[in-house]
Amino acid sequence: MYLIIDIGNTLAKFFLFDKDHFVMRQSVALEQFDNKLLFLISKYTHIKGLIYSDVSNQVGEFFKKLSVQFPIIAVNSRMLLPFENTYHSPKSLGSDRIVLVAAACKRYPSTNVLIIDLGSCITFDFLDAQNCYQGGAISPGFEMRYKSMHFYTGNLPLLKIEKPKNPMGRDTDQAIHAGIYFGILDEINAKIEYYDNKYSSLTVILTGGDANMLPKTLKNSIFAHSNFMAEGMFHLLKLNIDS
Repeated sequence: MYLIIDIGNTLAKFFLFDKDHFVMRQSVALEQFDNKLLFLISKYTHIKGLIYSDVSNQVGEFFKKLSVQFPIIAVNSRMLLPFENTYHSPKSLGSDRIVLVAAACKRYPSTNVLIIDLGSCITFDFLDAQNCYQGGAISPGFEMRYKSMHFYTGNLPLLKIEKPKNPMGRDTDQAIHAGIYFGILDEINAKIEYYDNKYSSLTVILTGGDANMLPKTLKNSIFAHSNFMAEGMFHLLKLNIDS
């Protein structure tokens, strides 16, 4: 068995694979991470390897205590990758983006792929049909836009994320919702159009916690299943565990 851990800014997600088969997924708040990990290791005693991605940079030291039990691999730009990284600052490529590109390599080989991840930030990552990672873009996500409009102005309220029906708001709240939602939608459509015009046979993958905010008909994009990132990490684990 192999344990896959995706550590975000607020949640830690655990995935278990038995050989090549997905068998378990659980999530906990970040403050419960240590106890949950120890519980899973005691419950599943045949773990042969563990891989983790930690964008929070809060729990890496904890894994040192476990490294005598089985191989533990941290996702980073120095590991063996299933793609060529042509990023001009390769060491700065985040572990979450590495994982998504690895997942695209595995599921869509020899394909021009644009991966759009909607989380705290919205990331756009492009992998070409020659298996070269070319780069992409990073912009604020839904929640970040709501907070910035509130904290950097004197009068705009802090609202909860909402999916408006009309791009023309009739009051201030509606105008904020419309500005954020349709601004993000226009941004995504523009990025897709750019890559679609530049590269043939483009495959677009939408993933991340806020992807469900987008219309299902968005440019014939593929909405990745909930285990997409875990599959990318498992692909990286198998590539690196014996290296």
